[in-house]
Amino acid sequence: MPDPTPSPALLRLYDRDVVQGMVPKTFLRVLADYLRHQGVAPDLLMPPEALREDPQQLGRYPAEDFCQILLRVAERLKDPLLGLRLGQTIQPGHLGALGYVMLACENLGAALLRIQRYHRLLHDINPIQHHLEGDAMALQWGVARGRPGALFDETGITAIVQFGSALCGRPLGLRAVDFVNPPPTQPQPFMDYFGCPVRWSQPVTRLVIPLVNLQMPLQQPDPVLRRLMEEQVDAALAHLPESGDLADMTRRVVANLARHGMPELEQVATELRLSPRVFYRRLADQGMNFRQLRDSSLQQMAESYLLDGRLSLADVSLLLGYTEQSAFARAFKRWTGTSPLQWRRARCAGEPT
Repeated sequence: MPDPTPSPALLRLYDRDVVQGMVPKTFLRVLADYLRHQGVAPDLLMPPEALREDPQQLGRYPAEDFCQILLRVAERLKDPLLGLRLGQTIQPGHLGALGYVMLACENLGAALLRIQRYHRLLHDINPIQHHLEGDAMALQWGVARGRPGALFDETGITAIVQFGSALCGRPLGLRAVDFVNPPPTQPQPFMDYFGCPVRWSQPVTRLVIPLVNLQMPLQQPDPVLRRLMEEQVDAALAHLPESGDLADMTRRVVANLARHGMPELEQVATELRLSPRVFYRRLADQGMNFRQLRDSSLQQMAESYLLDGRLSLADVSLLLGYTEQSAFARAFKRWTGTSPLQWRRARCAGEPT
């Protein structure tokens, strides 16, 4: 349980969502090693199953449980900068075969794109994507499947930067770093470490690096080793269970995207790391279509919002991605057979609709 009166510096760490997904158990080993270096016995803060040895480094652990452990550690150490510090302890061995694939790449860009390609071996909360922005590339993840919180995101971005710098033997020359989470009370340590402007409360968590820097050669390129290790990584990825029921995942993504406008099939497919064509086909194979799933998700959200008397019908319309209240009213009547106002009045009066 969190400290009932956390300091303002720690309070921001609780601004997060409950998330689905898994992380590798090697992340727990990183955390246990960090605690030992801080003079704290890991078993005081981590459950036995989190500390159980995993010789083959193939074990998986619920991402939400990992996030809760991070919170307990930050509380015990009274360290709001835990993510920044923990991420700097990442070594190639902590990433298993993927770490050695990256070590053997020819340049920084090839190594970073392996993080995107194999992100599910690192975590499968929100997909990692890259985008070209003029003369720079952004490596980022969004919030469509929830916000794991400042500790998780700051550990992740710091680990990527730390590992990338170790691969090159020099700083990455970042142009910018953004986080979706609220700002810390001490922003300077982040700017000192990343060596670039750092922003918080942004739409996505990301790092931006000039394209020219992606050509920086790595210290141990080895195409033969890379191919051999990549075969192992591909096999490990193929054996991962599906990240969740496609219908449920679609509804969750729609719910998270709706606040920014009406979610379209292409946007949802991108968040699920599927091409629109493959996404459409997989839904069809299961006897579903995107519009039905989107409507069912929006209906559930609408009914929840309508029960909140503080929200006007115009507010509810905007929260669901409708630019016009009349369009929302027509859609709601199609879903339920009644208008939003009639539905709200009936529910408030305790009558069936």
